[in-house]
Amino acid sequence: PARPPSTTSTVSSAHITSTMFRLVVLALATASVSAFAPMTTAWTRTSALNYKVTLNNPDGTVEIECADDTYILDAAEEEGIDLPYSCRAGACSTCAGKVEAGSLDNSEQSFLDDDQLADGFTLTCVAYPTSDVTIKTHAEDDLF
Repeated sequence: PARPPSTTSTVSSAHITSTMFRLVVLALATASVSAFAPMTTAWTRTSALNYKVTLNNPDGTVEIECADDTYILDAAEEEGIDLPYSCRAGACSTCAGKVEAGSLDNSEQSFLDDDQLADGFTLTCVAYPTSDVTIKTHAEDDLF
């Protein structure tokens, strides 16, 4: 006589299939999530360079430290120094200063013309230091 099929082996096969399916789904989900995780690469910047910024204000001279990825105006405000500003977008002249020594990245400004930039004018609200720099602040009237 033929033996009836074993229900134990059928349940075990179903259990194994279910477990394997869950593992495959888990592996795919993990792979999908890791595909969108931030990658650490050799060119990732770990820290900003800091420069000494000397501000020649009407009230006197002050020195602050400013990272190369921080606007001069923002760094001054963090140190409790009040500088003039209006738009904070480099589209007006309220925060104008004049570079007396050193260099800045003025690429985000849209107000100053090439002659004014060549004369050393800058807009502190959108200027990044690229070296130690000295700036005469409150220079809006000197522009015109």
